[in-house]
Amino acid sequence: MSDYIPFALQSEIMKRLPTRSLMQFRSPQPHSPAAFVSIVDDETFPEHKCFLPHPTVQLGEPTILGSSQGLFFVYTLHVDPHNFRRIMCTAAFWNPSIRKSVAVDVPYVLERGSNPAIGFGVCPHTRDPMIVKINFSHSLSNLGTITFTPWQVEVYTLSSRAWRSIPTINQPRNSIQLARGQVVIDEFIYWLAIDGMPTEFHGFNLIVSFNMTSEEFKEVSLPDTLALAPTGNLKRLRNKCMVYG
Repeated sequence: MSDYIPFALQSEIMKRLPTRSLMQFRSPQPHSPAAFVSIVDDETFPEHKCFLPHPTVQLGEPTILGSSQGLFFVYTLHVDPHNFRRIMCTAAFWNPSIRKSVAVDVPYVLERGSNPAIGFGVCPHTRDPMIVKINFSHSLSNLGTITFTPWQVEVYTLSSRAWRSIPTINQPRNSIQLARGQVVIDEFIYWLAIDGMPTEFHGFNLIVSFNMTSEEFKEVSLPDTLALAPTGNLKRLRNKCMVYG
């Protein structure tokens, strides 16, 4: 780390690093100063914890969707107390460095035939945290024909503290459904997706991106070996998207 950052502050930063990163300070590398090793070896180091925001923990098992610009998005799915057939979502923006969070009511309802997806990122141009909620659904006729309905997309920004619908132009095909994982790079949110339109095989994988500045979606095709893979994963490697089966 920089010599201009006070050592006490560097210590606080290290307490928030993932385990894999901390292990690097125990390896015999020239960039692992003895002072950093002493912090990791301190017997009280594992006791330094950041607790998840209250609203999500109270309602069930919280899930971290992702992080962007140092901010995390945490959510919990729980049963609607007024209708046990519906699943709802409670979420929060969480900044572990200052141990502060802001709760968000997400209009997320999981019912038969629907499959909502959520995306999160911080726009690098406005520094405004954003949530993107996409609801896509389908119906199955008696003849086995699948009918897909157009996407319904809503956007929430922390500055406005309100949800709004965005136009249906420039949206992916109705038959495309998003996976629950995501990757954020610059002003783009990326999802691994599958086109569920029936063909000679089950479907094919692709990437869907959302531009937080222009609020437009784009489809990104994958090579055949990945497009036809039975499973796929999307990860961020440095500042690029990595797709693997």
